[in-house]
Amino acid sequence: MGRMSRAGASAALVVTLGGVLLGCGGRSVADSDAPDPTRRSAAPANPFCAAAQANLKAIRPLNGLMAQGQVPRDELTDTVAAVRRAGQDMVFAAPADIRADVERTVQALELQLDVLVANGGDQTALSRDTELVNRLNSPEFAGAGERVRAYVERNCATGAPSTRR
Repeated sequence: MGRMSRAGASAALVVTLGGVLLGCGGRSVADSDAPDPTRRSAAPANPFCAAAQANLKAIRPLNGLMAQGQVPRDELTDTVAAVRRAGQDMVFAAPADIRADVERTVQALELQLDVLVANGGDQTALSRDTELVNRLNSPEFAGAGERVRAYVERNCATGAPSTRR
């Protein structure tokens, strides 16, 4: 049963990966559509933080499509392509001290996107792919995601009062 819960947690990883990559102020991907009056609207000055914000923006529509289950292939393909571009932009903008972790975290997202596309956006396919689940749950991938999240939380603040809940 513990293995199934780990698989389920991995299935939800695409939905929450934006939060892992972007822990910006502690808001979740689900919270990101609602404006936060305590935040300034200015874009981050740090290129990596700007790329992380753009990645979050690209992931939002993917979350919506996944909530629908099976989606039109062209709509899924276009949305996934935008997420892939945003992930690569994050890699290119990543500071040297976290570049390897950003690459690994984006690689984890890429692996999940491949499975989603192959299965028409069916999120449950993520948990059925035991090789993927094992890889995503490995210390290598999990650690990279935690380090990227910590970096973003420390360095990508908007200068506004804390939004932690």
